[in-house]
Amino acid sequence: MTWTRSIRILYQTSFLALFLWLLSRLAAGDTRAFPYSLFHHTDPLSAVGVVLGSGTLPGALIWSVALIVLCFLFGRAFCGWICPLGTLQQFFSWILSPRTRRESLLINRYRTWYAIKYYVLAALLIGSLAGSLQTGLLDPLSLSARGLASGFWPILPGGRPVPGGWLAALFFLAILVSSRFIPRLFCRALCPLGALLGCFSRLALFRIHCRRDACTGCVKCTFACQGGDEPLGDHRVGECHVCLNCIPACPENALSYRFLPPLPAQPPIPDISRRRMIGTAIGGIVLAPILRAAGGGRSAAHSHLIRPPGSLGENDFLTRCVKCSLCQQSCPTGAIHPAIAQAGVEGFWTPVIIPRRGFCEFACTRCGEVCPTGAITQLTAVRKTGYDGRPPVRIGTAFIHPGRCLPWAMNTPCIVCEEVCPTDPKALWFEEVDVVDRKGRTVHLQRPRVDPLRCVGCGICENKCPVGEEAAIRVTSVGETRDPLNKMILAP
Repeated sequence: MTWTRSIRILYQTSFLALFLWLLSRLAAGDTRAFPYSLFHHTDPLSAVGVVLGSGTLPGALIWSVALIVLCFLFGRAFCGWICPLGTLQQFFSWILSPRTRRESLLINRYRTWYAIKYYVLAALLIGSLAGSLQTGLLDPLSLSARGLASGFWPILPGGRPVPGGWLAALFFLAILVSSRFIPRLFCRALCPLGALLGCFSRLALFRIHCRRDACTGCVKCTFACQGGDEPLGDHRVGECHVCLNCIPACPENALSYRFLPPLPAQPPIPDISRRRMIGTAIGGIVLAPILRAAGGGRSAAHSHLIRPPGSLGENDFLTRCVKCSLCQQSCPTGAIHPAIAQAGVEGFWTPVIIPRRGFCEFACTRCGEVCPTGAITQLTAVRKTGYDGRPPVRIGTAFIHPGRCLPWAMNTPCIVCEEVCPTDPKALWFEEVDVVDRKGRTVHLQRPRVDPLRCVGCGICENKCPVGEEAAIRVTSVGETRDPLNKMILAP
């Protein structure tokens, strides 16, 4: 093993370990000082998507400029040295595929259909410009966090099941297993972040250079290539992962990685059909409103679509959320889950609160602190609870179902919902009544009622309700702070 490969593997292992460690500590509820969103804040695909969709760039995403500068300097070094999904694919390729296969000329030659990732990138960016941000579905950073947080963390000791988690796990595993057939297939053919970085990397200052006078055309450089960029001849700089495997493989020392070498003759750029690209752009423009309509429209309130506290209005929320699942991973009670059907097609895998599975801790603000794009604004505990003198942040309102409530329907004493209500004064109060049961006995009951002006929709009452299956008290989104039109009463 050469020293360059050893250093690269050390870097890859370190960044993968950092990514996994941050995600695991986020789930463990460590101190909020850790930079949990470090990788996502340096993601230029998220930054470009949010800018096109919302017209604003969240301050934290300014760090994505550093990754673009890295591309201008060294090419797609992020793909070959830093990206956790790229590292996992390379590892699975090494484990699952014999060396004779993964390091063969047939496997590592460039294929014209590798240009699919550029069409995918164009469709996603055009969709973002049309107001439908879907870049997170295929962004390797969001995809990795989503697959691990929803698909694999729940099966670990102490993990909590996630609705639809098997979908994230299956897609994540499919990407890794596909490297058995072509090393880093997702990186080569489908990754939109790789395509975006490839566009910048074509102007990199440091590039692979082949001295034609020394090259004998033995094609040994192509055998261990990770990106299918063919360092021999007309090198495809935008496809190169800067793994540097080709340099020691050359028996004639004809290859080098150097500053501003002569530009090679450019191959097709990069095998993209103008007609197909125009068709992709038109498809993205047409598909965005269709996806929006499939969700029932953003202007209509959805009773069971309860967003995390601090979430922007639905229109702005969907133009910023990259479906990274960091908020889900950070929730200490397991209240935040991915939307499978609640938010329609456009809102697939965006975060929602399911009170029956977990409640929103009254003073907790972790979800907003880890959101990398500002789809969930960062709150302080005093602002969220209303202890700063202003109305508290509401995510919904609780409603009692008298037909299922024990004191209302069965004349059975129960005070659980009032006991756990965290607001001060409590949003739940009791109506004292004496009723006569069928045996003629007088029973004193405390029937719960909800004060909608006090309720913040935290869902602890629904979560702790002892009635099995569907709770006797349910939280809906009505009264949420983020939508001033979704109100039941006109009072503030």
